[in-house]
Amino acid sequence: MFDLTGKRALVTGASRGAGYGIAKALAGANAEVVVTARNEPGLQKLRRDIESAGGKAVVVPGDLATRAGAREVAGRCGAVDILINNAALTSAKYQSLLVKDDAYWDLEFALNVIAPVTLMQELVPAMIERRRGVVINISSISAQRPNALHSPYAASKAALEAASRAAALDFGPSGVRVNVVAFGMTDTEALHEAMADNMTVEEMGRMFAPIGRATKVEEVAALCRYLASDEAAAITGAVITIDGGVTAGMYDFGRGFGTGLTSDLK
Repeated sequence: MFDLTGKRALVTGASRGAGYGIAKALAGANAEVVVTARNEPGLQKLRRDIESAGGKAVVVPGDLATRAGAREVAGRCGAVDILINNAALTSAKYQSLLVKDDAYWDLEFALNVIAPVTLMQELVPAMIERRRGVVINISSISAQRPNALHSPYAASKAALEAASRAAALDFGPSGVRVNVVAFGMTDTEALHEAMADNMTVEEMGRMFAPIGRATKVEEVAALCRYLASDEAAAITGAVITIDGGVTAGMYDFGRGFGTGLTSDLK
């Protein structure tokens, strides 16, 4: 199911977390996977993991913080059938929008918007020539439900989602699909690093997600594998949320009353 034999994919930000899992899932579906990130040791570990399972991976270390860096990665990667724009800056810095931190805003938009757009500009024309291709841009529920004091991240992800919808309209007649996977509380290294000392990822999952836990990387990866496959041929221009129900409604607010339906169902 969801076979990717004969397909070549580029996954950015693949040295750990969701990117690592997505690359393994695509390779497990028989795609040749090109992986990029700044952390070459992490990429080499991923390559070994993929090859030990019988897959094929190519390591292309790179820094996507500039257009020139993104173009260099695209040039070294070569033509692909699947582009997964996963690399992003998820800063632990929380501050008011009124703080004039130009470098912070610029870097968030460079990695979260400009890099994905640049890679699309470089790699999608060859997809259009072949009249087939898939782009999956990784976003966050912060685009629709921002955290306080985290404006640059939320704004950059919202911009990425808008650009993705526009790209789907532009590329659709040429056989290239563009979708967004927006995930929330996902059990990655980055989430553990961002946690306050008085709360664990497990506790946060029980508190905020109706499913009672954080989303697993493997679940995000499985969704991306499906969207990259021919079985998803009619899906383009979509923003698909995978967050355990966090954005479905005011679950954490309702539970605060300690009574009612959620209590009765336990």
